[in-house]
Amino acid sequence: MELQIEGKTEHIKQGSHICQLYNKTSEVVNVAASLIQTGVQNNEKCFYAGSSDVIQEIKAVCTQADLDVEAAIDRGQLVFIDRREEFLQGRRFDPYFVLSQHQSFIAKSVKEGWSAARGALDMSWVTEGTATPSQVLKYEAAADAVFTFQNSPVAIVVQYNYAKLAGEIVVELLKLHPLAVVGKYIKRNPYYVDSEEYFMRIVKIDRERRMAG
Repeated sequence: MELQIEGKTEHIKQGSHICQLYNKTSEVVNVAASLIQTGVQNNEKCFYAGSSDVIQEIKAVCTQADLDVEAAIDRGQLVFIDRREEFLQGRRFDPYFVLSQHQSFIAKSVKEGWSAARGALDMSWVTEGTATPSQVLKYEAAADAVFTFQNSPVAIVVQYNYAKLAGEIVVELLKLHPLAVVGKYIKRNPYYVDSEEYFMRIVKIDRERRMAG
């Protein structure tokens, strides 16, 4: 699979779970539009989940690049999600529910005959006011462990507004992603950790907190 940023192509493995830290909406738009364009060309089923304003900008950039967006939507190859409630369960962020949403999308992609699945999700938009840092990290660790372990036919970019994150959360997020997109650059992460072990550590800490409470 491939990921293109600012004209640079990075070959990525199936099951890749990539973190994007952004400061500007244009960074979100450019990465998502590039992800979609490459995916459609490669006969992959694609999605983007974020605000309706950003979706319109992504559609415009894709159209300028000669991608027939509406045709891709009509044939079921491209899906836009502008209701964050679709990623919430009872108005709350549940890491396992979001992971199940991804797995359902992958399964549907394969069943429909697409070669793979790919997408981007604005996590700042999804989690704002609904998730604790622990829940976000639990989702990231579980998603990375599941996709990597299963060698899932998917590449997902999770996007975070850098300005809204505490410094210690940024450090932890980067630990859970072998690849990160920062600004115009794709960076391989030398501090990437075993996400399965990380996930179990979070679960243990949460359990101890509940018992102490």
